[in-house]
Amino acid sequence: MDPALREHLRRLDLDLLMAGHADPVPAGWGRQARTDGYNRIYLILDGVGSITLDGVEYLPRPGQLYFLPAGSALAFSSSKERPLRKYWANFTATVAGRELASLVALPRVMEVEDPAAVREMFVRLLAAGRGTTQVTGPLRQRAVLMELTAYLVDHAPLGSLRPLSEGPGRILEYIDAHLAEALTVGRLAEVFHYNPTYFITYFAQLFGVSPNQYIRQLRVERVKQALIHTEQRIEEIAGTVGWEASYLSRVFRQVTSLTPTQYRALHQAS
Repeated sequence: MDPALREHLRRLDLDLLMAGHADPVPAGWGRQARTDGYNRIYLILDGVGSITLDGVEYLPRPGQLYFLPAGSALAFSSSKERPLRKYWANFTATVAGRELASLVALPRVMEVEDPAAVREMFVRLLAAGRGTTQVTGPLRQRAVLMELTAYLVDHAPLGSLRPLSEGPGRILEYIDAHLAEALTVGRLAEVFHYNPTYFITYFAQLFGVSPNQYIRQLRVERVKQALIHTEQRIEEIAGTVGWEASYLSRVFRQVTSLTPTQYRALHQAS
């Protein structure tokens, strides 16, 4: 996965506004094109209707999953004789205060391979806000909403899922490819032709952290993966992320409260 896309999704903040099961949609369900400040997901179960997004008309079919992003011109209608039946959710999705749809191009509609599995997610989403789960309902709903978003990403057609801006992607790709080297703000700013002070501000606006914070987080994650999935010595792992072994151990303990050896032992035992 593209580094910029992965970073956007890692820091995604989701908030469910409303969700429901339209069986069928109410009489007169429909509207002319207008924009909303939130996203929608529809799972089409049955019926006949029309969804028009930014001037492109779609004719919903059973088993289709729609992602209708915030800020898009949306119109819809339903047949009186055979009204649409669907599960739906309205929600916000932001990364550092920016709309997900402004950062990542997600497919607007996809054919669901296993409609029953997606339907079960919606059932859990609706159940999470009822009965004995009311106190923890928002947490449970957010978790299911994250599942739905992950499903949309995981099952997106090849090539349809991409960052909208190539610039941020190139910066993260460069960091990823040169993680074993000395990566300073000055070096990154020079490579991408920015003033160093402006580069720090620009990077933070895009990703919510400073360049140095991001590099440190990425290195720690790489160390974790190496400790869990390889038998490399600490010195070898340190070299792959551009750190001395002693510095790696100090930073790793600050972040995880464990030494690298303890972390490895913990995960090998689990």
